[in-house]
Parts: sequence; structure tokens; C-alpha cells
Amino acid sequence: LNYITGVTAVSFGANTVALVAILPGTILYVFLGASAGSLADSASSGSNSVVRIVSIVVGIVFGILGIAVTSYYAKKELNKVIARRQEETQNDTENQELLQSVAL
Repeated sequence: LNYITGVTAVSFGANTVALVAILPGTILYVFLGASAGSLADSASSGSNSVVRIVSIVVGIVFGILGIAVTSYYAKKELNKVIARRQEETQNDTENQELLQSVAL
């Protein structure tokens, strides 16, 4: 992925933001994998550790919540960018029409 962004027009800042933005999902997947292994070990050893299971469930809930919040704010910012671009396009169209009417 980094090699591909190196040969495209993606700026360093945009690439850095994208790499930081994928961290919550990456952390959640790592936590889920570690939790699944921990639960499998608990089941095979026969110990019924309620604290361990509760901490795993709480971690999963907070991980999913973190991804949901990140997705919400990312969508909100994307909608702002789209609205700004549409406004700029509309202003450009109006300016061109005004110039054409003045030129006539």
C-alpha cells in the first residue's frame, strides 16, 4: 500500500491521516484475535474466570464503539467536503454564466 501511494498523487499528509484513521480498526482486530485465543485457552483449561470474560466483552464493546465514532466523524467531514465542492462548482457555473451575459 505504501509503495502504491508513493507513485500516485496522494499527498504525504493525506497518506498520514489515512494511516492514523485505520488504527482503531486494526487495534480492534488484534484485540478480537487475542481475545478469541484467550477465551479458547480459558475453555480448554476449565477455569471459569468471569473477570476475564467481562474484560474481553468490555474491550470488544469499546472497540466497536471507537470504530463507530470514528466512522461517524469521518462521514460528517466527508459530507462537508462534498457540500463545499458542490458550492464551488455552483459558484463557478454562475460566474461563467455572468461572464457570458456580460460578453454579449
